[in-house]
Amino acid sequence: MSNDLQAAVKDFWNARPCGSLASTQTPASSRYFDEIEADRYRHEPYIARWIDGMNWRGRDVLEIGAGVGTDGRRIAGHGARYVGINVDAGSTELACRNFELHGIPGLLRQGDVTQLDFPDASFDVVYAFGVLMHVPAAARAVAEIHRVLRPGGELRAMVYNRSSINYQLEIRILRRLLRRALLMPGVIAVASALGLPRQKLVRHAELARTQPAMSEEEWLSRNTDGPDNPYTRVYSAGELESLLGRFVRVTQHVAFFDPRHYGALAALMPTAVVHALGRRWGWHRLVIAQKDGSRSRPVQGALPV
Repeated sequence: MSNDLQAAVKDFWNARPCGSLASTQTPASSRYFDEIEADRYRHEPYIARWIDGMNWRGRDVLEIGAGVGTDGRRIAGHGARYVGINVDAGSTELACRNFELHGIPGLLRQGDVTQLDFPDASFDVVYAFGVLMHVPAAARAVAEIHRVLRPGGELRAMVYNRSSINYQLEIRILRRLLRRALLMPGVIAVASALGLPRQKLVRHAELARTQPAMSEEEWLSRNTDGPDNPYTRVYSAGELESLLGRFVRVTQHVAFFDPRHYGALAALMPTAVVHALGRRWGWHRLVIAQKDGSRSRPVQGALPV
């Protein structure tokens, strides 16, 4: 079952490379990648601050789930010896093109985090932003990450947060109510007029008609990265600590409340309130986990606030 899910995850991201829907420019053009980057750091500025606050120069860095190369470009631009992998070919091809167009050095290739094709102790840092929660065999992935890190090396990652507003209120309650309403005449038109994405609403309505009952796990997956997303899970602090049990020091923090989920109402939310909600009940659970040993120096750079 895990292999079937992993294959479905691969197919999903191959058809929808991470961030690709954020650009209206010609795919694989310089302006296409720049627009994706601008959208990412405009809505999630703490990611850029986190990367910029680290000392990457001269480090061997592996990014798991490089997407179209957005964060990788920034990491490599800070002087890292960069390697990035994606589970799918589509994202990998785009990431290679992104690096080529911008003259950024780095190696990008297709690979599976549960079977990394690198020798033991190859990297100082593994960066995995928004990846592990999409890996059905997450424990095996973490074991591989631990293996390829040097003693004293660090995993820097983001997973979705179980205690977030996004999960506890939006996904578990509000979206279930909206799903029932979507089958009523005129509701999609009204919701679209309020700023909610029409294409996703239409697809959720189709699923409500054809698949009225869903497990909690499937409902979560279909309400994170799109209605056809095959696999996602959320992590509490304790669950993530347990997953990373091989590491000696684990530091966690939450960030990012996304007001866009509330359509036109987002304009009424003060910036200070949005930031406060992110710090307390944010959708992103960030972690720095260090492998035992002292051969690698810490990368520096605290978790963003």
